[in-house]
Amino acid sequence: KQPVPQAPPPPPPMDLDDGRYEEIDATLREVVKLFSERTDIKTVLEAGHATAELKSLCEARHKEIQQNIRELAGQVERTKHQHEERQEALLNPAPREELLKERTRVEENITRLRKETDNLKEQTIRAESCGSELGVREQQLWQHENVEVPRLRHAISLYANISSIRWDYSSSKVKGFITSGTGSGIKSFELEPSQQSEFAVINSLWDLMEA
Repeated sequence: KQPVPQAPPPPPPMDLDDGRYEEIDATLREVVKLFSERTDIKTVLEAGHATAELKSLCEARHKEIQQNIRELAGQVERTKHQHEERQEALLNPAPREELLKERTRVEENITRLRKETDNLKEQTIRAESCGSELGVREQQLWQHENVEVPRLRHAISLYANISSIRWDYSSSKVKGFITSGTGSGIKSFELEPSQQSEFAVINSLWDLMEA
């Protein structure tokens, strides 16, 4: 009869965070006890391998749980930091007041620009209306000129032939010359209208024509 090998010592306790260590440890002990009672060395060895594999799985699970805990702790810390920043922003009135002032300035600028735009529209309408009136007035002046200028030219020419007066239109004074109908020659004249009345100027011209 072959000696029964001693069962391997139980694995050291692991600090699992999911509370299932006691259940796993009890299962391992039952497996070891079951295989230790048999005399088959191969079976005992298989039990040892199964125990080692189960232990490896438990350690991997333990590491995974620890990693998850670290990640969750990091997320909690980041969330806490963001919450503190938001609370600080809410408690600090300076940025909010500055934003309100900036919004007020923008609204005032918009109102001012709207008023300026309305004024420009009104000025444009008035300018267009004035332009239309000027166009009508210009047309009337052209029509009046086409009628009156030829008539006045004819009247001046007729008057010049009757009175024998030739005017110097380049001068600002009443200036020209008179051709005498009696053969006494040409008489020039230059009268200052600002120094004598219109009646006096006319009488002076009549005197020159009758002389």
